[in-house]
Amino acid sequence: MISRANGATGRTFRATMLLACLIALPCVVWGIGKLDFKPGFNLFSLAEDVQVGKEGSTQIDKQVLLLNDALTLEYVKDLERKLIAVAPNNHAEYVWQIKLVNRTEINAFALPGGYIYVNRGLIEAAENEAQLAGALAHESGHVVMRHGTHAATQAMVAQGTLGIISGMLGQGDSLGGQLAQMGISLGLNSMMLKNSRSSESQADDVGTYMLYEAGYDPRALGQFFQLIERKYPQRTLQFFSDHPNPQNRIREVDRDIARLGPPRGARTDSPEFEAAKRRVTALAPPPQTTGTPKVSGRQEPPPPPSEQMTRYEGRAFALSYPDNWKVEQGENELAVFPPGGMVTGAEGETAQAYGAAISHYRPQAGNWGLVDATGELVESMRQSNPQLRIVQQTGMNQHGNPAVSTLLQNASPLEGQRETDHLVTIRQGDYVLALIFMAPAGAFESYAPTFDKILQSFEVAK
Repeated sequence: MISRANGATGRTFRATMLLACLIALPCVVWGIGKLDFKPGFNLFSLAEDVQVGKEGSTQIDKQVLLLNDALTLEYVKDLERKLIAVAPNNHAEYVWQIKLVNRTEINAFALPGGYIYVNRGLIEAAENEAQLAGALAHESGHVVMRHGTHAATQAMVAQGTLGIISGMLGQGDSLGGQLAQMGISLGLNSMMLKNSRSSESQADDVGTYMLYEAGYDPRALGQFFQLIERKYPQRTLQFFSDHPNPQNRIREVDRDIARLGPPRGARTDSPEFEAAKRRVTALAPPPQTTGTPKVSGRQEPPPPPSEQMTRYEGRAFALSYPDNWKVEQGENELAVFPPGGMVTGAEGETAQAYGAAISHYRPQAGNWGLVDATGELVESMRQSNPQLRIVQQTGMNQHGNPAVSTLLQNASPLEGQRETDHLVTIRQGDYVLALIFMAPAGAFESYAPTFDKILQSFEVAK
């Protein structure tokens, strides 16, 4: 909790305590059988969790199309009430507001304080009530484990802004404005919605516990994630971007179930779920979007790439990039781009217009070749970029690794412009490592030497 009344002495004490806790930051202690789920270190009070969630929700409501089906909404709210009645760390401050989003992508996400958004596509994809309850319980797990503000706390610590932290939080009307000054945004692209693998595993543990206590088959949580990855690969790209899939997820859920003891029940379905699913499926489809936010008006081009390169060293790969570019790292992806290389459209969605992005892709076929897997990846990209087309494709060698080079054309997020993309795919175990270099078509040639330097510097971890 952040005190507001202790003055400089209190701030000094909190800074000292913060330094003492730094070593323990990555470690969150929880135990599924003892109701001792313990959130990680956090500079925010519970009331501030709610305030951050409320401000973020206000922004998101302007960025998404909400689904106003009263019967379905009331059903999902009733289901959530059953779950939070058995949730660990369910503090009275939490507001527990459910909102339905009129999008067919299979996704759900939670903001601090209990604001939960569920896409209609998730309800349509669930095969029974237990699976939907599992997804809700998982999102509720992020809330009670306070993952959003814990991630913000870690970002503040990494920036070394101890004085700013203790001096700013809680001193104004808008926490969002204060966080923005520290580079932490709210809304759809907030870092508070980008959970790490450890956070996902913890949310699985809490979700499994909640299903068990509420009388549902706790295996439904893992089964749902497995189902959508297998059955709806083109509709889950955003889901697994927001919910990086921990390794051995099903096995860990089974381990948790064994620790819970004799089952309290194994309810899987209900007539209410089947009725809600029929209503949602029968609704008119949501308005079509291009999948790429358009930025209107004149956009100043980024400054030229620096000749000086700096190094990024990751667990899966390493590369060099211009030292005047920025790095934005997610759990399964990395973007490097010049100032102004990320653009925001009218609906608040962010897209990369310049630079490079690196990510992993797991092909759906069991025994796959790199050319076929690259084609599958391009098709998955085309789902949200319908104007994407292949111009040229060739084989290449990247530091001794067989690779496929694919030249693409696409609509740029800069309105009225076309984009040139160079996709390079490399096999890494069961995954495809994908590098994509992008710039507006008229500027791509000037960026090509920099892109070549990045590609030549790229090294896959052995």
